[in-house]
Amino acid sequence: IPRLVRRALCLPQKCPGYLPVFRSIRAKSVTILMYHGVTAKPLPVFNWCQLPMEEFEAQILFLCEEYCVFPLSEVIHRLSRKLPLPERAVCLTFDDGFRNVLTTAAPIMKRYEIPATVFLVTSLVDTDQPAWPELLYHAVATTRKASLSLFGTVWPLETLAHQALAFVGIVEHLKNMDAQEKDRQLETVFLALEVQPKIEPDSVLSTMNWDEVWQLHKTGLFTFGAHTHTHQILSRLAPDAQHDELRKSREILLERMGSADFFAYPNGTRADFTDTTKKFVRELGYSCGLSTQIGLVGAHDDLYELRRVGIGADTTRTQFELRMLGL
Repeated sequence: IPRLVRRALCLPQKCPGYLPVFRSIRAKSVTILMYHGVTAKPLPVFNWCQLPMEEFEAQILFLCEEYCVFPLSEVIHRLSRKLPLPERAVCLTFDDGFRNVLTTAAPIMKRYEIPATVFLVTSLVDTDQPAWPELLYHAVATTRKASLSLFGTVWPLETLAHQALAFVGIVEHLKNMDAQEKDRQLETVFLALEVQPKIEPDSVLSTMNWDEVWQLHKTGLFTFGAHTHTHQILSRLAPDAQHDELRKSREILLERMGSADFFAYPNGTRADFTDTTKKFVRELGYSCGLSTQIGLVGAHDDLYELRRVGIGADTTRTQFELRMLGL
């Protein structure tokens, strides 16, 4: 397969029949797509997590034409019982619970009757506030400072491109710290940028409240899973703290929504959760754990380390077609 992948990437797009052949080869695998937010207007400072509405609708239309979109629950049911997987199956997931999933993505999904699972950070529901990376994005995008000296680097902030690069670089530094140190350093960043880390309810970065979650639920297209209680990277926490994050988010979802079967790891690379984390996820009663490791899902994959395909604001339509194939 790696050799085929390399050859596929070298083939010109104009080659007749090239993509359909690969769709046939990958027909028995499932693509779990990972989105975050969908925006009616592009953000001035680039944010990978916020996909323009026009691109999202084009992707949905492509999926309707070339694939079969299934609820995540159907795929997990089949994987857990060793049942055959549907051909050309794809699932949609959204991380973090942005309000724009309701206001911007959901109308498109209703039009095409596309199901999805939304992973909620339970402590943030009803607060309007997003997880810490988006608070940092807001601070970097709105500061009046011309530069920021941090982690041995001077980050220019004078242009939109500078701000976008600074945001990505600072986030990556913070993600590599343990949770307590990250929180301390984050406060230092906000002070240095001279920006209050608060999102207004009408911001494109705001998150849903429970009434809005129920609005999505009542469409019959949306189910909900946990994305921890406070969006900490689990491997940066002690085992007891990991267990608390997983337990609290599940208990709140069970109380509010009546079910809490699905879980997605924050950040989600293999360095962001441990075998102990996976054990907790399983023992607490979640039926799966979704990572951000790139790839398709096969019949024999670990239910608590399922791969996804991340789609962001810079994903072109050609790249989208290729990523659907795991390329």
